[in-house]
Amino acid sequence: MEEPSATATIATALAGGVGLLALVTLVYGTILYRLGERPRMRQLCLGLLFGIGGVAAMLQSVPISPGVFLDVKAVPVALAAPFGGPLAAMLAAGMVSAARIAIGGAGTIPGVVGILVAGSVGLLLQRLVPAAEWRNSRPLFILGPVASLHSLSIFVLPWEVALPVFVDGGIPIALFTAAGILLLGTMLARERRRVDTEHMLRNAALSDPLTGLANRRAFFASIDRAVASALRHDTPVSLLMLDIDHFKQVNDSRGHDAGDAVLVSLSRLLQCSVRQSDLVARFGGEEFAILLPNAPGDGAFLLAERLRRAVRDMSIPQDGAILHVTVSIGLSTLAPDIGRADAMIKAADMALYRAQQGGRDRVCRHADAGVKRPEPVS
Repeated sequence: MEEPSATATIATALAGGVGLLALVTLVYGTILYRLGERPRMRQLCLGLLFGIGGVAAMLQSVPISPGVFLDVKAVPVALAAPFGGPLAAMLAAGMVSAARIAIGGAGTIPGVVGILVAGSVGLLLQRLVPAAEWRNSRPLFILGPVASLHSLSIFVLPWEVALPVFVDGGIPIALFTAAGILLLGTMLARERRRVDTEHMLRNAALSDPLTGLANRRAFFASIDRAVASALRHDTPVSLLMLDIDHFKQVNDSRGHDAGDAVLVSLSRLLQCSVRQSDLVARFGGEEFAILLPNAPGDGAFLLAERLRRAVRDMSIPQDGAILHVTVSIGLSTLAPDIGRADAMIKAADMALYRAQQGGRDRVCRHADAGVKRPEPVS
């Protein structure tokens, strides 16, 4: 039986390396989905993933001369920036470079140079090509051929050493790098589209289409988690229930477009007035809920007062007119007699009812014996 040719051996090994990298996509989608709202952590994890992929690709390397190896480690390094971000690219390039230095040999310097070239090409194209374009394969037809030029890094060695290596392995490395980037990049792009679609469907199911705020379903899930966490760690949590005063009159006198303008303007004001950890939700109709983790009752009351005054001072332009509205607010705080999420909602609702019955445009706390009116309406 004839021995396989050197070219066939190189091609078989490089193809195995590309196949090994396909496993990266299995983890890629999971990281995108789980860490979609934590960009820094997502980039770190993706950097580790692409770095591990590059190191794994070196396991399929082919020794072509003493200390010089051929492999497709440049594929995940080049793809790290477009599909993971700049931090992921730097981490992946650093990991793969460190592994190549640890292996050692005459090809260490050209190997590291090639890694840096592939990573730099990925970073450059990631900056030049809009992020949305990487959800399809078109940019990969540029990235693949350009990144495959990393094989020229072998010429940092003396000419008499580099030329035979390039003749024997330079073309296969370039071809398999370009093909690997196109193949793996297409798989990553498809995975990114899938995750984006899932996020879009999930957000549509958990957000209010008019205001963009969390909807009632998302609110109930969040308050259950917040109360459970507060009870477990003995931390405070408060809830505000807001209702727009005489909202029906706005719809009846100005039309539903004016009512929608009021809801959208109020939503923006509320969202901009709370902490990032707080949740503003449209509870239903003209009623809103604000969940305040780690907020004691007194602090929540001060926030409610600021919100009430801000809404009263807000001007809402609509068809040449300026609309003004006020809100009534009910406040409840987790306490021994209010130890569940449903109890907090009921208590805040009762406080809201008292605020409405007491003249509107005011804040009432569930703990208050009567209606608390902080200041007269001007």
